Amino acid sequence: MIKILTSGFDNGFPDDFSRVLKLYIKSGMNLVFVASEFEKIYEKTDWYCKHFLNMFSDCGITFDDVKVIDGRLSKEKAQEIVKAADVLWLAGGDTPTQFGYLKAYGLIPLIREHKGVVIGMSAGAINMAKTAVCTLTCEHDKQEIYEALGLVDFSVEPHLDKDNVSEELLELSKEHSLYGICDEGAIICTDNDTLFEGDIFLIDNGHVTKVL
Repeated sequence: MIKILTSGFDNGFPDDFSRVLKLYIKSGMNLVFVASEFEKIYEKTDWYCKHFLNMFSDCGITFDDVKVIDGRLSKEKAQEIVKAADVLWLAGGDTPTQFGYLKAYGLIPLIREHKGVVIGMSAGAINMAKTAVCTLTCEHDKQEIYEALGLVDFSVEPHLDKDNVSEELLELSKEHSLYGICDEGAIICTDNDTLFEGDIFLIDNGHVTKVL
């Protein structure tokens, strides 16, 4: 499994990140876009899926087949599609809501066993961690910490404002070390290595250190 944790990309995928993507994702593969909200925002989900497909296309990657996982599919069909995925994209949105749907649809064990590429953006990245740390700083309704997918052993804080790290994050880091991912940044984990792209900061025991 190739695990890619991201924050957000306002101007498309940066060149260095695009080069990393093309190492692991080839044109002709299939992509499965797993929504964060399964029931209420189908049009918004489809818009974001198309938006990110355009970003892949801009860096030279096109998919032969694309499926969206949300409430328009039965649980059985969703499981079948996830099993067959080359690339899983775990979308942004409300983190605990997304995890609740993953659990309700029986997708958690399938994602944990996935042998392809898993990309989490924002909420999706938080849920890839062994421990999901949902902060008020990251605009969650309440602070919440729970056991998540466990694809990586570390927790993350997307959309980090590197010039204004909140007291909440500093206090939480005394019990839960966090990698703060600034927008345009990413953490790429393979079986043998971890690569940091863009601005990534380790928040640990009340201290903030830039990861080089």
